[in-house]
Amino acid sequence: MSRTEPPFDPNAFAQWLLEGVKDVVQYRARQTLDRERWIEFLKSRIPNQNQVLHLALKRAFTGAGFAFEELSQGEAVFHLIRKRWRDPAPGTELRRILFIPGFGDTPGSWLPLFTLSQKELADSFDELLVIDFPGYTGFLSHHPMVTSMRILLATVATVCEANPPSALLGHSLGGWLAAKVAQDLPRTLDHLLLIAPSGLIPPEERKTFGDFIVKNQNLTVPELLELVVFNPRKFGPLLSKEFGDFYSKPGIREFVESVEERHFVDPAKPVRARKITTVWGDHDRFVPTHWQRHWIETYGECLDAYLLKDTGHIPQMEHPYVTSRVILHALLEKGGVEGRGWKKVQSRQKINSAKEGAREQRARLPGQSSNRTT
Repeated sequence: MSRTEPPFDPNAFAQWLLEGVKDVVQYRARQTLDRERWIEFLKSRIPNQNQVLHLALKRAFTGAGFAFEELSQGEAVFHLIRKRWRDPAPGTELRRILFIPGFGDTPGSWLPLFTLSQKELADSFDELLVIDFPGYTGFLSHHPMVTSMRILLATVATVCEANPPSALLGHSLGGWLAAKVAQDLPRTLDHLLLIAPSGLIPPEERKTFGDFIVKNQNLTVPELLELVVFNPRKFGPLLSKEFGDFYSKPGIREFVESVEERHFVDPAKPVRARKITTVWGDHDRFVPTHWQRHWIETYGECLDAYLLKDTGHIPQMEHPYVTSRVILHALLEKGGVEGRGWKKVQSRQKINSAKEGAREQRARLPGQSSNRTT
């Protein structure tokens, strides 16, 4: 009897071949791969919590109609985040709000406030423009931090020149930058609105404030939050990671050391704005609430001052609705009722004129020299 061979099965042959290859690959992988290193490599390819948050915030901005643009200043890259509500009618000037966030801040922390107030803002303005700084906790957190006050001032001046604002708003360091640039603008702003601004500091307090910022790097995150927010227990889980990452950066000391006397707001020089407003939290220990009096003493005749109840240094996160109402009240004289989380502590007596010279501003400050540089 002759023996017959089974018919050739290509599927069975392919399966046998694949299993053989699989065995070889597994053996070689076990022999050559460092397991811990492989795990770390995989982790590096998975977005971290901050990256996921920024991605979600960026989608929220674009979903709300904002467009992202890049601005290069030397080797530094900034973002301009722009929302256009309408094009101005032929022959009319575009009315723009330019907003400058504070030291280490992200534009994302202001999105709820912009959302809460956008209907009223869109009725009176054509465009909102926000600056995002590299190295801060915003969308450019992975970029090197700009450690030069001169470059930050030059960047804001460049943005103002290319995008002339009707209203210039700033928070904390952003308020400092806004006020300093407003002293040298070629045109007069309709409104300068400053939220807990630094920058107008008596000479004897300047070094103390710089040392304070540097020493914050040695604080624990809970200790830092005690200075920044009214209720640190409430905001600790949300802010600890971002604050901890930012204040561990060595560039903070270099930035503080870059600040010179000429970079401070000069109280002997007028601000080119018809209306000036300051807004402060009543429990701000980071840029202390009592510094508001420096602005009132210097620019009081043309300045409105507001105080937010039970609020620290980041009102846009602590009380976004109340803060949005105060900003609308200051800009448009509508949107809020005094006593509901805020009060007005100073009312201007006149509209600041672009023709007023430094002499009239200095008349309110006896003993100041006309050629003083601060």
